[in-house]
Amino acid sequence: MSVVKSLSGLVKGAFWGTVAAYAAAEAVRRADHQKEKTMERHFPSLLHGEPREGIVSQDGTPIYADSCGEGPTVFLVHGLACNHTIWRYQRAFLKDKYRVVSLDLRGHGSSGTPQNKDQSTERLAEDLESVIQAFEPPEFVVCGHSMGGFTTFKWHDRFGERYRGRLKGLVFVDSSGVDVVEGIVMGGLVKRLYPGPLEATFRLWEKESPVAQKGWELLGKSAFGYMFARYTAFGKRPPAEEVEFQRELIFSTPLPNFTRAMKACLDYHVNPASFSKILVPVLILVGSEDRLTAQRSSERTRDMISTARLRVFQDRGHDTMLECPDEVNRELDAFLKECFG
Repeated sequence: MSVVKSLSGLVKGAFWGTVAAYAAAEAVRRADHQKEKTMERHFPSLLHGEPREGIVSQDGTPIYADSCGEGPTVFLVHGLACNHTIWRYQRAFLKDKYRVVSLDLRGHGSSGTPQNKDQSTERLAEDLESVIQAFEPPEFVVCGHSMGGFTTFKWHDRFGERYRGRLKGLVFVDSSGVDVVEGIVMGGLVKRLYPGPLEATFRLWEKESPVAQKGWELLGKSAFGYMFARYTAFGKRPPAEEVEFQRELIFSTPLPNFTRAMKACLDYHVNPASFSKILVPVLILVGSEDRLTAQRSSERTRDMISTARLRVFQDRGHDTMLECPDEVNRELDAFLKECFG
């Protein structure tokens, strides 16, 4: 009887704890929306450009890319559980001076899911290479956010030499050249859990289960989904509109694809010798409150690349291009002028 009572107590405690947590999450969401009414945010936005048909990665996976504007080419590479629309403010800002090309990495947005389910950063680098080959730019800069930065590092290590003289610079936004777990909040705990208990959870999430997918979508529509986006992607006072936008991107990514991409990030590793290959100018942008690729990771990356410089945005999180687009745009504008002359 005592065991039954104990179990009953645990169930009740878990239930009311969940109710309390949900109420707190909903209160934060409502407060954010109320604060946003006092914010003045009027930034030009451009979600889509002119699609380029027929781009296929090396393993046959269809890759979506579009472009806008004319001039020297800037490739924008999104991060985990995002797509090309994450760059909406940068596209609108840059298109008057540059040809801006944005792509969806495999398993994200309008790109295909690989038949072999391989979403490793090595394959993501091949996605980027297929897009660069399709657009054949005489000179260009590559800009990657988060996982898109990991992709850019891998791309440069494998393919950078063939573009000597044409590649003019690299930009890493809220990304890192060091192992991801070193930059994550509670990275020590992640190291103990992965590979390990988390691996079994990931295998479950990777299965094409309609029930799991429905649960993922329902989570995204809840206050918990809002808090997940808020905590992982933003700093101290995030604009509610941008949190909602990021939430939609995250939870519109199918759960199996999200899981495989997350594993790719956790498995990400760059050989330190690769940094000596980077001879072009490098700009690193990071928020001081980034919980996924922390400022210290960006500082280490800067110290390992002789041509790199770092700009830190105070009180901003992991999505600086959404949270403070005007500041990010100014940094990009100055850097691109330097790169293209």
